[in-house]
Amino acid sequence: MLFGDDPWVSKKENGILYRWNIYKCMFSSGNITEKQRIGAWDCSDEIIVDLFAGIGYFTLTYLKHAEAKHVYACEWNPDSVEALKINLQLNNVSDRCTVLFGDNRITAPKNVADRVNLGLLPSAKCSWMVACEALRKDQGGLLHIHENVDTVDCQNMNAIDSDTNRDTKSDLVRIGPNVHFLYVSWRNWAVGTADEICKMFVDLYPHQKWVIFITGIIKVKSYGPRIYHLVLDLKCCPQL
Repeated sequence: MLFGDDPWVSKKENGILYRWNIYKCMFSSGNITEKQRIGAWDCSDEIIVDLFAGIGYFTLTYLKHAEAKHVYACEWNPDSVEALKINLQLNNVSDRCTVLFGDNRITAPKNVADRVNLGLLPSAKCSWMVACEALRKDQGGLLHIHENVDTVDCQNMNAIDSDTNRDTKSDLVRIGPNVHFLYVSWRNWAVGTADEICKMFVDLYPHQKWVIFITGIIKVKSYGPRIYHLVLDLKCCPQL
């Protein structure tokens, strides 16, 4: 129930003030663990591209807590962009953010990012190539890929041979030693995604090898029966 006739509401979460039109935009408190994870990073020397900025869920966290050097915030919903610009001003971080209105497949910058955030559900696959192009081609960087993953098998990784934890289709895709997959389906999604990202770099830079490291897989929240909102961390490195 909304009291009063002003659709603009405010909420302070994790030390960040958000304001949005409740008739036209949404706010998800379920993403708080991922915001806290981002906020603990030191991005003071990093350029970030946030491909699905919304009203600033992650953009503001990168700017205010991770202290990113600069964020390119891509968003195509005009109502979200209006709220995003207000929120940047409310939190005094407008000077370190460039808002790019429109389809990120057209507007996103190329060859600038140390880190790319792909926070779209149920899947950000439509912009995986955009993210690859946004990373700096001289040194690569990190991709944080969000997706709703169906845990169809419900088989715990502890119950199967640990060697299957290392299967990849390409020797250019590697799984970090501290990465643990709770379910087989999570492993399959992570490895399959990394393999596809690897192929995209082959298409982008046919004369240069890129190695893709799976450095983490994070459960953000349960999205529905057997469906989990996961974030896959990929470190993409050109071989010089």
